[in-house]
Amino acid sequence: MTDTSPPVWQLRLTDLWWLLAFPLYQTFGTIRHEGSHAVAAKLEGATITNFVPYPQTQTGRFTWGYTAWTGGSPGWFTDAAPYLVDLLWFAIFFFVLTRIRWTNHLIWLNLAIIGLLSPLVNSLAAWLGGAFGSNQTDVAKWLVKDPDAIVHLYFLLTCSAYVIALVAILWRVPQRVADAIAPLD
Repeated sequence: MTDTSPPVWQLRLTDLWWLLAFPLYQTFGTIRHEGSHAVAAKLEGATITNFVPYPQTQTGRFTWGYTAWTGGSPGWFTDAAPYLVDLLWFAIFFFVLTRIRWTNHLIWLNLAIIGLLSPLVNSLAAWLGGAFGSNQTDVAKWLVKDPDAIVHLYFLLTCSAYVIALVAILWRVPQRVADAIAPLD
């Protein structure tokens, strides 16, 4: 008797139910985002005065969370930290999802959402919001501190890499390459 269940990495129509878990995914993403601001500001000598990882309007506008600090000299690194962490986070999860033979689809799917899709959504939304929206966003502040071309090039390259890697994972390109190389060993 053969196993007819689809491969663990293959998306299913029933996976759309996981959209209901968006608040949970958003909370993980906000903690990652605001936590990286906090760590970067601390590294640049600031004192963290407020860390809010949930939706609020205390800053005069809606945000998913915020980090406030005093002192030190936080610069572009503090503004850019969430997007640098997004890149590192994505790379780690890409490695984990493509190097381990997963047998549980739900675990694989949730790791892919938290580790791959979340950084793409965070970076892309922040880039577009900073370039075309509010001047109070991290990216808008980063654009003031560094040449526009560098900031836009960073987001263009990373967001493109995220999309290409997601397509590669869903098409199982890393596994196909490994399978093609294995007979050569």
